[in-house]
Amino acid sequence: MKKALSIGNALIAIAAGVLVLLGYLLPELLGTLRTLLVQWAVILAAFALLLGIINLVMVHGKRLTTPKASLNKLYSAVLLLSLILTILLVGIATPTSFWSVWLVSTFQVPVEASLLAVLAVVLVYSASRLLSRRLHWTSLLFLGTVVLVLLGMAPLLFIGEVPILSSLRQWLASVPALAGARGLLLGVALGAIATGLRILMGVDRPYGD
Repeated sequence: MKKALSIGNALIAIAAGVLVLLGYLLPELLGTLRTLLVQWAVILAAFALLLGIINLVMVHGKRLTTPKASLNKLYSAVLLLSLILTILLVGIATPTSFWSVWLVSTFQVPVEASLLAVLAVVLVYSASRLLSRRLHWTSLLFLGTVVLVLLGMAPLLFIGEVPILSSLRQWLASVPALAGARGLLLGVALGAIATGLRILMGVDRPYGD
């Protein structure tokens, strides 16, 4: 029974993937069916997100009910309270309201900025360790690029913003960094295509054994 169910899941996934792919190649013939299948996938993704939220609440709710006192219980309480308040606020005031935007700009944006600041410190620390263990021209190039980008973003003490450093940082971001990002995106796209083809051919079965 389990094997038959796995084969059925494989056939459904392969058929849906082939129809969606053909819908892009033959929009006049299969465009409507492709749109319908994509809408079903969006609905399934929404239910998966809902299940993830339910699982999050169950896991942290169970942690709160344990008799053992720990700092993790405080973290779980803050997380659940934030989740409930966010859902209520966004649900009542709509996602584009003033309070929803205030919630994102007051909490989400500072957290992301802090993570980026930590990332900058980690990059500098990693560069110093790289130079101490393996001194090479590529290591020096990496460290010099990091220093130039940091100096170009942050104004210098008693000097302020240096136009040359700002222009150099913009060039580094728009030429070498953009080229590397495009290469990474091409690699991700090729990997996604290869994974999709393997799933369509039944080689990989992430939906079941």
